Amino acid sequence: MKKLSAYWRVLIVLLICSAVMGFAWFFPELCDKYTDSIFYNICNGVSRVTGLVPFAIGEIIMYIGAAAMVFAVIFLLLLIFLRQKGRYRRFCAVYFKTLLMALVCTVFIYMPTWYIPFCGTVLGKGETDARTEFTPDEVEKLVRYSVDGINSAAEEIEIASDGTVLFPTAKETQSLIADAMRSMGDEFPRLNGYYPPVKTALCSDILERMDITGYNYPFTMEPTHSKYQAPLDSIVTDAHELAHHKGYFLENEAEMLSIVALTQSPDPYLRIAGYHALYWWVCDSYYENIDTDMEKEFKNMIESGELDIDLPIDSTEESERAYEAMQLLYDKYYKNEPLISDRALRIFDASNGIGEEIFEEDEHIIDEMPAVDSAITATADKGWEIQEDILEENCYDGATLLLLQYYDGKLY
Repeated sequence: MKKLSAYWRVLIVLLICSAVMGFAWFFPELCDKYTDSIFYNICNGVSRVTGLVPFAIGEIIMYIGAAAMVFAVIFLLLLIFLRQKGRYRRFCAVYFKTLLMALVCTVFIYMPTWYIPFCGTVLGKGETDARTEFTPDEVEKLVRYSVDGINSAAEEIEIASDGTVLFPTAKETQSLIADAMRSMGDEFPRLNGYYPPVKTALCSDILERMDITGYNYPFTMEPTHSKYQAPLDSIVTDAHELAHHKGYFLENEAEMLSIVALTQSPDPYLRIAGYHALYWWVCDSYYENIDTDMEKEFKNMIESGELDIDLPIDSTEESERAYEAMQLLYDKYYKNEPLISDRALRIFDASNGIGEEIFEEDEHIIDEMPAVDSAITATADKGWEIQEDILEENCYDGATLLLLQYYDGKLY
């Protein structure tokens, strides 16, 4: 039997090790221990080195990998015509062996730097008996808390007479964001330690079309964000990506941690961004409860005879009476609705305006390529769908439940 070469022995060992690490899915609490100790040190060590480079090394590696795959197709096609050339065949053999080793090494490295932490429990807390149902009153308290936070932070932000708001740059806020994340380190120890700069993606135009505001390169431990964001949105994105960087790879946990951390910052820009994100996650449940109560009372009015109409409505007169009844119910249920102040709304408008200006200032070549634009959008839609299927309750929407659980015992 022919003895395997060193190349194939190394390749097989890497594949076996990757396969063994794949079983981490069945041991979530063991994954938590790994993330809390081993991954924590890998994260701090690697990111200190890559953080010294001003651009995303991981993005450059991604482009090199994509180019290598394109060349692989070209070389295969050429092999059809040059298969008689011994030198070309040897070149192809070396090229494809190198490419295969690179792919296997990439999988091998991603297993301990992303997959194992990803397989852990939510927030690294193991199995908990946290509440999963909350009353409408408790949801309302959290909404009011977020609105009060928005309005109080807005009072600390200066607005010029012409409506201009001087927002800090992403670079200026990054140390404040890191401090805010570390402030939660007692409860979530992974959030302690070093935080690298969040780098700007060269492919921001593509990310914009894919509705992606930020991501991480586990291979190089580099959190990255899109260039095309409003200042306040960028703050939330940076905090979210830094939570991922620290080993919280589920979307709901990263969203919850980043929001809570920002709301606890002494900086008003971070607070207003955090409270605004908190508001938009929880207010859906709040208004859903209100609409449900209105619908119940509307039906009770019909059943009791207080409202003389039949469902379905089949006359203009009944339609008018139904509209008047719904308007009265709307006024009743929404009269105490927590309102974001005009000052805060002006700040949000100014932030969104800057985001639009940043996008409009650049040329966008993809606009001239509708087929490419459509392909990007279709790929993004499929990617978001796959992510939601994989994460299920731990996708972005799951942040609402984690936020309600976090404030349980603190606000209600």
